[in-house]
Amino acid sequence: MKEFIIIVTLCSFWVSSIAYQISSNSRRSTFSRRQLLQETAAAGIILPVVTQIPRCASAKGFDDEISFITSTSDTYHLVLKNKQAFISELSAEESTSALPPQVPAIAFQKLSKVAHGVEGKIESDDFSYLAVEYAELAGAARDYFKLAKLGRLGENGSPEVAMEYAQQCVSKLEEASVVLDTLLQAVE
Repeated sequence: MKEFIIIVTLCSFWVSSIAYQISSNSRRSTFSRRQLLQETAAAGIILPVVTQIPRCASAKGFDDEISFITSTSDTYHLVLKNKQAFISELSAEESTSALPPQVPAIAFQKLSKVAHGVEGKIESDDFSYLAVEYAELAGAARDYFKLAKLGRLGENGSPEVAMEYAQQCVSKLEEASVVLDTLLQAVE
């Protein structure tokens, strides 16, 4: 960030010197178009470089969100690699299985600024809507996960009830995984 401030300061000095030169040239009766074109061309080279600096500095902040989404997506794939084992473990009486973490909405809000379209899947404007869909699917998977653990308890509990909720949980995990992969492609 210090580099950005230094460059902006130097550019402001440079622009003020150009303005002084133009004003001193305007006192003369003739004004050189060549000189004006040279000065504006130099500004055309410097300004795009300066405007890219904040983007580079802020892209560093997005690396954390992108790496978290990548690791979460990998966790989804790991859980879904052997669905039947996950369903059996989840519907078991002493289940120790866990769900992949859910990506927080704030991460998607930050990334929506740099999201781009994914051909055949989404346009860049749909990123936020797809993030909401992911949140709904991941929340439904979490609800079915809890219901699968509670499905054996109580008067109406049975292994079949727990198994049904575990299957519904896996179904929602599959859908959430597909949506999360699309979101990840939109920010890579």
